[in-house]
Amino acid sequence: MKAGTGAGIACAIGVAGGIVIGSRAVKIFDWRTEWTIPAPIPVVYEAMTSREAVREWWPDMELVEDNGDEDLQVGSTVSFRVHQAPEVARLAPPFRIHCLYTDVEPEKRLRETVNGDLSGVLETLFHERQDGTHITFSWYVRVTNPALNLLGYAAERMYRHSHDSVMKSGEKGLSEYCRRRTSAQGV
Repeated sequence: MKAGTGAGIACAIGVAGGIVIGSRAVKIFDWRTEWTIPAPIPVVYEAMTSREAVREWWPDMELVEDNGDEDLQVGSTVSFRVHQAPEVARLAPPFRIHCLYTDVEPEKRLRETVNGDLSGVLETLFHERQDGTHITFSWYVRVTNPALNLLGYAAERMYRHSHDSVMKSGEKGLSEYCRRRTSAQGV
């Protein structure tokens, strides 16, 4: 009887320890990126929500799944192969994310859940300013691959560099795309 009780206690301690260690082993990335695009909100929002436009201005976010639905709404999905910074790409292949839009307020806010090689939430906010459209991206994600997730504790600077590189190329591409669109429209 005592051996069974000891095994039960050991099992309970093991489960409790696994929960504590496991919950602390999940590295959460809570990153915020801000862009100011020198164009009005309607032009910027259209560029960010049009699958065809995103393919043109943000090659680091390669659209890999297209259901042909251009009307962005709650329930819309999009999948990307994200090409990381060159320094990181030598060590790790592009990762995939699948986004499901859970809240859409046109020209104000996009909220999506992210699954795949990253899991979490992305919220994108749009604000009109004198110098153009201010966009705030708030990522709250974790890497789903357990080994890469644990590596995140040691390699957070590398992960951040790759994220910043992808976002910087997006800001540049979107600015250039919107400049061409506003010039062509005479805005």
